[in-house]
Amino acid sequence: MMNFELTEEQQLIGQSAREFAKEYLDPIAADLDHGGAFPQAIVDQLAGHDFLGLLLPEDLGGAGAGFVAYVTVVEALSRSCPAVASILNNHTLAAQAIAQWGKDGQRKQYLPAMAKGARLGALAVYENGAAPGIGPDALLASRQDGKYVLNGTKAYVRNAGAADLYVVFATLEPSAEKKAQTAFLVEARTPGLTVGPKLETMGLKGCPVAHVIFSNVAVDAEALLGDENGGSRLAGRLLSLGSVAEAAQTIGIGKAAVRHAAEYAKQRVQFGRPIATLQAIQTLLAEVATDSHLAWLGVQRTAQLIEDGEAFEADAAMVKAFLARFGAKMLIDTCQIEGGFGYSEFMPLPRLFRDIAGTTLLDSPADFPDRLIAEAIA
Repeated sequence: MMNFELTEEQQLIGQSAREFAKEYLDPIAADLDHGGAFPQAIVDQLAGHDFLGLLLPEDLGGAGAGFVAYVTVVEALSRSCPAVASILNNHTLAAQAIAQWGKDGQRKQYLPAMAKGARLGALAVYENGAAPGIGPDALLASRQDGKYVLNGTKAYVRNAGAADLYVVFATLEPSAEKKAQTAFLVEARTPGLTVGPKLETMGLKGCPVAHVIFSNVAVDAEALLGDENGGSRLAGRLLSLGSVAEAAQTIGIGKAAVRHAAEYAKQRVQFGRPIATLQAIQTLLAEVATDSHLAWLGVQRTAQLIEDGEAFEADAAMVKAFLARFGAKMLIDTCQIEGGFGYSEFMPLPRLFRDIAGTTLLDSPADFPDRLIAEAIA
């Protein structure tokens, strides 16, 4: 029987994240949205509060917390500044790739520094072609003189330019009918690796997104993560983990929006009384609160499955699919409550609206969750 009550340790971690968000993120969220500069000082604070190594084992410098505690932190940070939560998510996915599939030497070399914030991680999965390994810009790997040489481009890489280490997926055997991926650890300063211009995104500003170009980037055999042609399975699992974390982001944004709208409704007076007393307003608030509550239960269940080592991919897809349908609706409903004021840029809802588009749309093809769910129940 699954218990949805947080343990004392999980509650303390969540409280620490809420206090962190109030102290460090609330004051900078609006400016970050308008300026978009990478918030290095905030990332340093994340490291100082052990959030960058939350999932990593204690013997490698991490906090040793589980995935339930992690999504609790992501949700809390996202109520204040989802862009910072995106930086954390992508760094954490890169660290988890090494923690779960790295060799002992790779784990000891990279993970303590990643937990301390001395190395920021990024995951490079996507390409501009119809699928990885297809198209003129596909990232291809070849074996040359005992090394692997990478040529091509990875697209829409988050933390690009700020990251010190990239977990990169390349096609080693492009002539194969079914193109399998191979994962590599590539340091940002490796000769031949360049980061393209920062892409201007709708939301989640402050978390940089750019293409990463590889021109005869040579890495040693020790840079191989997992087995040759075994990267597709790794990428699929990492994207499912990312779906759960991004769902927590979406819920945090929704909760921030409904909280702001509820406070506004108490203060806005029409027909001689606060609009919070009107049934139409109460219905909108109730629907948003219900959607975010049900989604959060799904996130908690999926996080517990991850923590217990159980199969979780179908549950992650269901949570992603649910929020893809109802995430934006939460912001539409709260904006309706605040009317013209809510639509104004001096209010937080436009920023939250842009951010929630990023958490529901930016990663993975649109058919990804539905396809995975259908395969799981067939």
